[in-house]
Amino acid sequence: MRRVLLTAHKFFPEHRAGTEVLTLKIAQELQKRNYEVKVVAANPPDLDARRKAETASQIESNYDFEDVPVHIVEEGLRLKDYKFDFEYYHPHIKAHFAKILQQFKPDLVQAVHVQNLSAAVIEACNEAHVPVVFYSTDFWFVCPIVQLKRPDGAVCRGPGPLALKCLDCYTPKLFPGDAEIVQAVTEKYPAVGANLETLPAPVKDLTKSALSSLYRTIKLPGAVQATMARPAILKDFANGLAKILVPTKLMRDIFVENGINDKLIRIVHFGIDTAKLVDHQVKKPSAKLRIGYIGTFFEHKGVDLLIKAFLSLSLEHASRAELKLYGDLKQFPQYVAVLKKLVFAAGGKGDAVSFLGTFPNDALGSVLEEIDVLVVPSRWYENTPLVMQSALATRTPLIVTDLGGMSELVREGENGLLFKLNDHKSLARQLTAVLADSTLLAKFSANIKPERTVADMVDDIESVYAEVLTVRPQ
Repeated sequence: MRRVLLTAHKFFPEHRAGTEVLTLKIAQELQKRNYEVKVVAANPPDLDARRKAETASQIESNYDFEDVPVHIVEEGLRLKDYKFDFEYYHPHIKAHFAKILQQFKPDLVQAVHVQNLSAAVIEACNEAHVPVVFYSTDFWFVCPIVQLKRPDGAVCRGPGPLALKCLDCYTPKLFPGDAEIVQAVTEKYPAVGANLETLPAPVKDLTKSALSSLYRTIKLPGAVQATMARPAILKDFANGLAKILVPTKLMRDIFVENGINDKLIRIVHFGIDTAKLVDHQVKKPSAKLRIGYIGTFFEHKGVDLLIKAFLSLSLEHASRAELKLYGDLKQFPQYVAVLKKLVFAAGGKGDAVSFLGTFPNDALGSVLEEIDVLVVPSRWYENTPLVMQSALATRTPLIVTDLGGMSELVREGENGLLFKLNDHKSLARQLTAVLADSTLLAKFSANIKPERTVADMVDDIESVYAEVLTVRPQ
């Protein structure tokens, strides 16, 4: 029996995004094929993985999730002696991972993500002579914030010479907010905290600001050094992998542009579990056009663009449509508050917008039965989000941002529509188009072909394994 160790940046049950689903489905399909598998992942806070959690004493945890064994590297280890460069090379996690390799003895490591674990796990594999096949779901190897999105919203193609483009994008994110800095300083130096409390309010605020500025000044050289060193270090790690699998041509091109060996890269499109979707290809009747969004409520997902587009529809068209938004309302509450404020400000027009929360994975087909067109308004290079493939499996047409990754799945005017990046007016025009022509969505639906399955994807992955695996005595 072959053993495959899979790595992910996060995993179930605490985290439930696309990479976690992909990792789980690959693991379960490998189990069906008589592989022994184990998932190793981290468990950082969702809001900001660079911030210290309230409780960070636990080193590891072990459990089974849907019959898949899981080993979690907890915050107590990830934050131990934390330095800026631990984001991409964490020596303590390397040592911990080396022990897992010794215990599990994998024939191969399937890295789906190494963020939060860091590329040091690749080095541990190299030293143990275990080949690593990397299946990339985002741009972490070339972009520390993974989205290739600049602070002004513009998309990016990589860090550039000396990582200069990262200095105003990523480096500031290495520092906590002023309140957290002051809290950390006063905890380390109680006398400072005691003296602060004796100061008048205006002087106290000024002193806190000065403390924060001093901290940033002292730490800035280390943050800059870590930022500038990152691209070359990760390029070397990437070029030392056995194979790199990517889901889109866009990702392949960006990796090659940033110095990753194109001979290592193979395009392997994602596959999804279609078994619980293909019986939901007929829409339930509705007097209104049901426009849907399913995903995370966060700024880079562009949900605000969708709401603005919907609310800008003419009264005639808006009266014949409703907007259904599915996602966790508690994960990023500040952004959700912004979204709800947009809806509230629209008055009666906002009554057609519904925040419907989350639902069990098994209910996705039923949810899509009651969505006539799914919108994916992301502001970054999504890599064929699994929800897009799920929609296509139920013959649900798509309207998505005209940006690589997403636009590789949607053929304009054939199975869906595209709109301009960050342009809610462009999106509104596409929504108007489907409202104005009652035959358009039916035409798109008829053009949708059967979707690629998890089994199809793992067939391709196994063919890569066959190329790189060293046969070991069983």
